[in-house]
Amino acid sequence: MGRITKVIAGWALGLSALASCEDKEQPIAFPHAKHVALKMECVSCHTGARDQTHAGIPWIHSCTPCHRLDRPFPKTPPELLEYINAVKEIPWLQVHRAPRHVYFSHRRHVAVAGIDCAECHGDVQSMDRPFSRPMFPAGQAGMDRCIDCHRKERVTTDCLACHR
Repeated sequence: MGRITKVIAGWALGLSALASCEDKEQPIAFPHAKHVALKMECVSCHTGARDQTHAGIPWIHSCTPCHRLDRPFPKTPPELLEYINAVKEIPWLQVHRAPRHVYFSHRRHVAVAGIDCAECHGDVQSMDRPFSRPMFPAGQAGMDRCIDCHRKERVTTDCLACHR
């Protein structure tokens, strides 16, 4: 496969990845705002966001230190209690997946560059449901947004910095 064909194939893969990321109904209506009000940091649930390439999706063990039957506060929603009692992971639906040819590191953006989660994910602290693709600022996440930010912050826009 020639270089041009690979580029076109990569571009098409990227478009198909974007098209498949519509607003998805999550199994639990997670209220980000309530958790932020309790001074919880994003990395309390999204392990890896600060020190790894990928930010993790919350595991049930992230919920259980606070949400237990023997604790009156915080009130545990029945749908969450079902997963806790069954010791079963919540089947969160992945909201965004970068195309395979794109390299994105949360660590590089959060720990190294010091970018706040809200910069890309919007006003999470006021959200009363799980984050979804349409919640990205301007309803999109993608190369245009990344390039704009890289230019504004005077960071490399060399294609090979993010594309493999």
